[in-house]
Amino acid sequence: MSSIGDRLGNLWWETRLGIATRGVAPVDHPDAAHYATMAYSSIWPVLRHLALGRQDVFVDIGSGKGRVLCCAARLPVDRVIGVDLSPERTAEATENVRRLRGRHAPIEAVTALAQEYDYSDVTAVFLFDPFGADTLNAVLERIAKDRAGRPVRFAYANATLDSVFRAQTWLEPGEFWRRAETGLEHDVAFYRSRDTN
Repeated sequence: MSSIGDRLGNLWWETRLGIATRGVAPVDHPDAAHYATMAYSSIWPVLRHLALGRQDVFVDIGSGKGRVLCCAARLPVDRVIGVDLSPERTAEATENVRRLRGRHAPIEAVTALAQEYDYSDVTAVFLFDPFGADTLNAVLERIAKDRAGRPVRFAYANATLDSVFRAQTWLEPGEFWRRAETGLEHDVAFYRSRDTN
């Protein structure tokens, strides 16, 4: 459960950004987690650690109502993409994108199965534990295929299936932020693609 400070901070950010992303909702897919949001106080440090820049195409896999999309689009990136299997969540994300204040990058919210999306342009990936091991493995294999040797960085929040990332030979682990040590809402694991040279 989030602290009172996080709840007040979330309300402040929602008002400042002009969006509405709060709530918890079931997801109608056998290998999907429920929709929930991560506190803004946890999102911002994770995005900063990814060191996003103008050359980056950022994707949030399991983007829901678009909270992380809206935060990422306030940074100097090339593009921001949200992939979610729910047409209802995508519609809500699209409305939040329309209302977002302070946007610096174009945002697209897409309804698609994550393991079927084309990640050819993507350089930075965020996941907030959106599904089970089978889907996560299929998504990581798809990204490996689509990247064609291009470097890709990952932030995996609420890293319950970190072993699936570690089993990917094309990825190397970076920092692992433990919530007990960082004060963030969840553990966060960072990965990057191995040098292909």
